[in-house]
Amino acid sequence: MKIPYGVSNFDKLRKDNYLYMDKTEYIEILESYGEPYIFFLRPRRFGKTLFLSTLEHYYDINKKGDFDKLFGDLYIGENKTNLVNSYYILNFDFSGINTSTKSDLLEAFNQRIKEGLDEFIDSYGLDFEYRQEATMPSIIFSSFLTKVKYKIDGKIYVLIDEYDHFANELLSFQVETFEETITKTGFVRKWYEILKQGTADGIVDRIFATGVSPITLDSLTSGFNIAKNKTRDKNLNEMMGFTEEEVKYLLAKVINNKDNNKELFLKLKKYYNGYLFNEKAKKRLFNSDMVLYYLGEYQIDGSEPSDLIDTNISSDYAKMRELFTLKNKERNFKILDGILSGKLQQAAITREFSLAKEFSSEDFLSLLFYLGFLTIDSSILNLMNLKVPNYVIKELYFDFFAKIVKEDVDYEIETVEIKKSIIQIALEGRIDSFIEIVEKTLDRLSNRDYISFDEKYVKLIMLSYLMLSKVYYVKSEYEVEDGYIDIALLERSGIKPEYEGIIELKYIKKSEYKDKDEKIVEEKFKEAKDQILRYKKADELKERKNLKKWVVIFVGAKCMKSVLIEE
Repeated sequence: MKIPYGVSNFDKLRKDNYLYMDKTEYIEILESYGEPYIFFLRPRRFGKTLFLSTLEHYYDINKKGDFDKLFGDLYIGENKTNLVNSYYILNFDFSGINTSTKSDLLEAFNQRIKEGLDEFIDSYGLDFEYRQEATMPSIIFSSFLTKVKYKIDGKIYVLIDEYDHFANELLSFQVETFEETITKTGFVRKWYEILKQGTADGIVDRIFATGVSPITLDSLTSGFNIAKNKTRDKNLNEMMGFTEEEVKYLLAKVINNKDNNKELFLKLKKYYNGYLFNEKAKKRLFNSDMVLYYLGEYQIDGSEPSDLIDTNISSDYAKMRELFTLKNKERNFKILDGILSGKLQQAAITREFSLAKEFSSEDFLSLLFYLGFLTIDSSILNLMNLKVPNYVIKELYFDFFAKIVKEDVDYEIETVEIKKSIIQIALEGRIDSFIEIVEKTLDRLSNRDYISFDEKYVKLIMLSYLMLSKVYYVKSEYEVEDGYIDIALLERSGIKPEYEGIIELKYIKKSEYKDKDEKIVEEKFKEAKDQILRYKKADELKERKNLKKWVVIFVGAKCMKSVLIEE
């Protein structure tokens, strides 16, 4: 079966016999709402562009003849709505716009507007001119709408992809330009005012826009206050992304090996699952593009990919550093500390927020939620408990933390040295080089007033480096029958280490370690050794033959004991 990784054109996907997960029931649901102007947000790579393409092919008057071929065997093929193939489709794609300067942004935005309008004219064989030479997108669009209503016999359905992509780029690097172009009297806001006018004039009958964050929505409110944000609608929770049932279906189609599929499903679940967009929804979701990438790589030679996400996806999440410096860096880094420590973050998810107003901690946590860096764990009335959705996102957080540490200490050891020390663990079962690197990092940090050294902080350093290597599936506070293992190094997708491992970490404050008193070290060592030997008996670990067990004890920045525990 052909896996549609990166294929976002519905016509190509259907006619070239790619696997397709039927989401067309949501066309019926959306239409039944009676709300013609909708904004819908999802994290990067969640199938937004494909869904827009599905809407285009369903509603386009030009595609009546293709309806049975495209939709005949799908849900909507047997449940046509009243508006099928009844619109002229006007597409705008705002992804990849140049945001280097304000003038570059204006030029690129104008170009995207003209591309959408010219494609419309060509698609429907129309013959008229509009003010392409104008320098403001609102004037260009206004002249088009004024003329097009006399050239077509019907209404327009406007589809907008990545409505906020360029705005999110500005948020990462140029907040001032964001405020000038999108808020106040900015040209983006003025363009949406014209779109609103098109709905008032009756030529634009429906709008569906996708994006990632609602920051721009607040900025557009006064200019475009007619649309409904349906992002958190419980009935639309599964409209994009894959459910567990859908992933199992894909595995059956692509691999069709029941025993193998069961194991692969569990891996896919911990790597890519966990997203929940409404606290009352029953099904958590997998990131669809990540699943398709994994299956596509597996299909090539029957083995798992060593990288859990490919470079096209990881680049979308690479702006985490700029995100955490937004507005209040100190507050945001305290939130980061809590996330890395595995604490649930509590917030009432903000529907719309603005950088021009107070940007609270709840706004920042909400932004992480919309971007897919956090998701709903549970709720207390209207307060959401937010958590990291899956292992891939957790790994991104720790990669980010490792970069912060490296820059903060002006670290002279290259990343490759860190990776080599962890490969030594995997192939030789030796941890000494890795511990030396951790010691050196802690020593460099030891004179920082803001560092409150404790076991948690030492563990964060270790976890960030272990995850950076991408050699192991790294678990913190790994729950087994007799307790929680501080750090577990388990086999990861696409990597076959000679040795797995568990680490029991103990930390002694310098104030507790008086006159180099070895007694407290021995007490901590005995306690840790007893714990780690109990953990080895847990059912989850019994079958792991090459499992190394280490007790590691730190006093301040120095490792006092690093002992391999034998049976």
